[in-house]
Amino acid sequence: MERDRRTNVVAAAALLVVLSLALTLHVAEANIFGGKRFLKAQQDCVHFLGINPLRMGQYKKFVYPGDRETMCMIRCIGITLDFWDDILGFNVSLVEDQFSPLVNATFKKQLADNIALKLELLDPLDSCSRAFYAFRTFRAMLRQQLNGTVTPVPDVNFVPLQPVQILNIIVDCAREVKLPDAFLTSLSKGIIVDCPEMRCLIRCAAMRSKLYTDQDGALLANLHRQFEPPGEDLASFELRQNMCLQRNQQPATADNCTRAFRQFFACLRPDFEQYFIRNKESVLQHPIFKSEQLSECQASLLAQQTSQQTQTNAGMDPLGGMSGNLGLLLSSY
Repeated sequence: MERDRRTNVVAAAALLVVLSLALTLHVAEANIFGGKRFLKAQQDCVHFLGINPLRMGQYKKFVYPGDRETMCMIRCIGITLDFWDDILGFNVSLVEDQFSPLVNATFKKQLADNIALKLELLDPLDSCSRAFYAFRTFRAMLRQQLNGTVTPVPDVNFVPLQPVQILNIIVDCAREVKLPDAFLTSLSKGIIVDCPEMRCLIRCAAMRSKLYTDQDGALLANLHRQFEPPGEDLASFELRQNMCLQRNQQPATADNCTRAFRQFFACLRPDFEQYFIRNKESVLQHPIFKSEQLSECQASLLAQQTSQQTQTNAGMDPLGGMSGNLGLLLSSY
């Protein structure tokens, strides 16, 4: 009986610890996203900057798109609440003071480093965008901390696909998402149309290739093994991609297909293109690149665009003289 009593005491103590931690996380989240001072500053800044009051409905849901009005509103809130200064930047120490012990010295350093990387990419005179992206970086990191998100472990069992395998997956996904014929024709010519079906095709292909998940986003270790970018180690590749992924971060309201297309694909498309170019001999064997399968209209369009591209590049073919319509598929529009 005594042992049972001790067991019950230990269990009760453990439960109290869990409840205490849950309460800490809830209060911290409320302070960040629903605190009265924040909401008051937000309302005042909307009024001060002359922003349409109808946008308050969006802001009250904590949806902050990257338009100019919103960026300057975040800067205004930051100055009001002392977490942003146009000269000193983001006040990381204030975050540590307000959210300790949830925010510790390690988190503080990571936050400072991530914000510094972000600000290096921005115009030093554009205070609105600098305040906005510093705040967005902080908010994303704190959400990860609150949700217990960890960096995904590289898949040691990942086996890079052959280029033709990736093309087969793309074709299969195009069928599955029922990509309209017109868009499928555009895809074969390299015109990547931003439409719901195309977004879901990209998500489908990326997930099926084990290069992306909805939970973890871009699986950078797998992508590096897949691409083997010449002269670029994993650390450099991850740094480059993470900066791009942060720049293209989608709002929480974005659906999975949109997030995959406008964040993952926006950043990884150049690497996919270079990968296919380096493997052009095997890629050209795929049916979608067989020149004899081009219709007369497509062949005419290919000739016209090749001629224009040649003139633009002073006679140099950036795709290394590739035949068929591969150049159109890999070109950027």
